[in-house]
Amino acid sequence: MSARIAGFVAIGGSQYINTRNTLEELASRGHEVALVVPSSHKIKPSEKVPHKIYQVPYKPGFIEDTMIRLELEGHKLELLFKMTAEVMPTLCESALNSTDILKELEGFDLIIYDSIAACGALLAEHLDIPRVEILPAPPNAPFVHNHMVPTPVSYVPQLLTGFSDKMTFVERVMNLGVYLGMRMFDKFGLGRSFNALKVKYNIKPERSFEEAVGDAELLIITADFALEYAQPLLPGHIMVGPLNVKDVSKPLPPDLDKFVSNSGGHGFIIVSFGSNVASILPRTVVDMLATAFGKLKQRVVWRLKGYIPSFLGANIKVMEWLPQNDLLAHKDIKAFVSHVGHNSLYESAYHGVPLVAFPLYGDQHSNAMKAQHVGLGLAVDYKSSNAQQLFETIERVISEPRFKTKAMQISGLLKDRRRTPLQETCDWIEYVLRHGGAQHLRAQVFNIPWYQYYLLDVMAFLVAIVTVVVMVIRMICRCMCRVCCKKGDSKTKKE
Repeated sequence: MSARIAGFVAIGGSQYINTRNTLEELASRGHEVALVVPSSHKIKPSEKVPHKIYQVPYKPGFIEDTMIRLELEGHKLELLFKMTAEVMPTLCESALNSTDILKELEGFDLIIYDSIAACGALLAEHLDIPRVEILPAPPNAPFVHNHMVPTPVSYVPQLLTGFSDKMTFVERVMNLGVYLGMRMFDKFGLGRSFNALKVKYNIKPERSFEEAVGDAELLIITADFALEYAQPLLPGHIMVGPLNVKDVSKPLPPDLDKFVSNSGGHGFIIVSFGSNVASILPRTVVDMLATAFGKLKQRVVWRLKGYIPSFLGANIKVMEWLPQNDLLAHKDIKAFVSHVGHNSLYESAYHGVPLVAFPLYGDQHSNAMKAQHVGLGLAVDYKSSNAQQLFETIERVISEPRFKTKAMQISGLLKDRRRTPLQETCDWIEYVLRHGGAQHLRAQVFNIPWYQYYLLDVMAFLVAIVTVVVMVIRMICRCMCRVCCKKGDSKTKKE
């Protein structure tokens, strides 16, 4: 049964890749697909997936040049508020104002969007189209609350804390604080902005934005417990693993293959900090990296744009883009120096390559701590480390067998699947299409108020019962004491 399926993307290179890969797989199965993206997004043309562009008041690259630069300069809160109060609502309103896009989407059977592109929920609700959400993060991410993902804070660390599942008392207190803080921010930050859009465009204003997001037929989680801390999930939460990994690697370009092969038996490492920061790293950081890489015996393939140090060692090859999957699958690779974004973390683990985590922004600091905790590699703080410390860390990851052993173990777990993550994702999407939804997987938790979810009404009832029983017992005791005292007084008078 062929269906018409639309994808919706707002920001993020990794999110775009996940959605496009999913649509390409669906197109190969005979479905008609289209991908809706803002004019600010860098796209990769695809024969299988036509792109529908809607105009936004931002230029291509504004995420790298403006938003991420804020965090690299230490303005995290400013970035957070700018994203939730300005950028995301503006992108969404631009889509809602695009009559061409709205007309294009009429008649589609399903919309697929990632959790960052929450506007997909509003578009789907506006057009009355079922939707499936793809979570480009682990199930303990901050934006899973609307899907009622169970997150017992006693042993499930909030993603942004960097804690493991073995928390001390103080860490559990902090974990609870972060959990409550993120719930409040989600409701009064992004939620308030999108609720205002629902009212403005008359998109079922009687229902909240949180309810609209929670109405997704399925939540596809692009993570795996091979690398994540174990936690409970609901039936409609489908954990499929990373959508960007590929079992089959392509031959490297001749010049690159020659460079990595002629390493004198020492192998090579690759360095990439993702598409968003390849050109905006501070010069002092780039110089520190170049100095450390120049000391290595291994060849270094480094994705870098913009400023290129003049003193690069002969063992370093700089490229504006590199075939990351093919290099990670190469037999001679020794380590991956990465920002440990979600996709890169899983690509490295999938191919069994140890990590030198070099987190820069967002969830990357937590990913780095997780990689170090599970034994996949070591983390480096770019703000406090120098070239010698980075060099020694890379040497440790390469020379100590425990990192490679653990990486291969996690790789084996990730690959031990009957279907690839991409195939399983599309299987579930087709399942939704075949059965007209997946409401039978929807737990009752979506339909009860918060005080029932936490059993506060039951606890209040039990406290009331105990209180009444104690009061009755107390009254009986007082009455008995009075009776006894009266009898004692009467006996004394008679005597």
